[in-house]
Amino acid sequence: MSRKLRHGRSAGRQKSEQRNDMTNTASSEDEAPLNLPPRRKKFPSSIQKVNRWYYNILFVLFVGLVAFLFWYGNTYSP
Repeated sequence: MSRKLRHGRSAGRQKSEQRNDMTNTASSEDEAPLNLPPRRKKFPSSIQKVNRWYYNILFVLFVGLVAFLFWYGNTYSP
């Protein structure tokens, strides 16, 4: 089926009739894409890893700042 027939505006009622006909006569080639895994499973997002690195770096920087301020206060205080 061409793209114009599937998505064209002039298809109107024929579109639903053609879908019914196609579902009844679907070949194994048409069913193959339905059995593919979801995109999220095939290409998982690494946003959780990035978030974990970001928060770990922030925590280390905060602890380093606190340690530096304690050292600076003890070294240069009267």
